[in-house]
Parts: sequence; structure tokens; C-alpha cells
Amino acid sequence: MSGEVAVQATLMAALRGDAGVQSIFGANARIYDDETEAPAFPFARLERHECRPIGASGGEASEHVITLAVLSRHGGLREARSALSALRAAIESADWSGAERHIVLAYTTYSDVMRQFDRRAFRGVIRFRIISEEEAA
Repeated sequence: MSGEVAVQATLMAALRGDAGVQSIFGANARIYDDETEAPAFPFARLERHECRPIGASGGEASEHVITLAVLSRHGGLREARSALSALRAAIESADWSGAERHIVLAYTTYSDVMRQFDRRAFRGVIRFRIISEEEAA
């Protein structure tokens, strides 16, 4: 499995399995990589996964910048902010030991919430930076 796929799969599993995230997005946490076209609100969707090599002196390492969007309709700004907070807490407390790659660093670099053009929904954006290395053999 490529580094990008392994990190993304581990991230999605960590978010979907977190109790705080489930309290916002439901027991089967509605965090998608476009698996559904009409999800129930609130939900989060993976919007972007940038990856670039940053390895030095023989080691293979990658920087992953992953952006998730949260869409909330019924709970307004408060629900969208709570959703971003739950996602941030899940990343900060994630157990990366099951990853196929060694996760060196994982943290939030950006988050914001804005009202959508329909004036009914709010959109939150959260961006994570994850540094991964190839597991030692």
C-alpha cells in the first residue's frame, strides 16, 4: 500500500472510531471520502490530500496535508465549530500504532467556519499536517 493510501486509511479509521467524533457525526461517523452523494447532516468529507516527499539521508518520509470540510445545517455555527473541535481532538489523541507507516507528527494547522450561500448551512474547514516515515524493517 502506498504511503498516501496508508496514512489516509489510518486517519479515516481514527476519526470514525473516536467517541467524540461519533457524538457529533453519529455512531457510524459520517466522515466520507465521497462514498455517498446525499449524506445526512452534519457530515465531514475529505476534500484534499496533498503529499510530498521530505526524506533525508536514506530515509523515506512524507508530509501529508489533509483537508476535511464539515457541513452543518441544523445546529448552525455552534454545531460546525463543535464538529471541528471533535475532529481536532481526535487527531491530537489518535493512536497511530496500527498504521502501516510510522506517524512522526500529526496536528491541526487551520480551521474556519463560514455560512454557505443558501444561508441555511454552515461549512467548516479543517486542515491537518501529518509527517510519516516508512516503517523500519
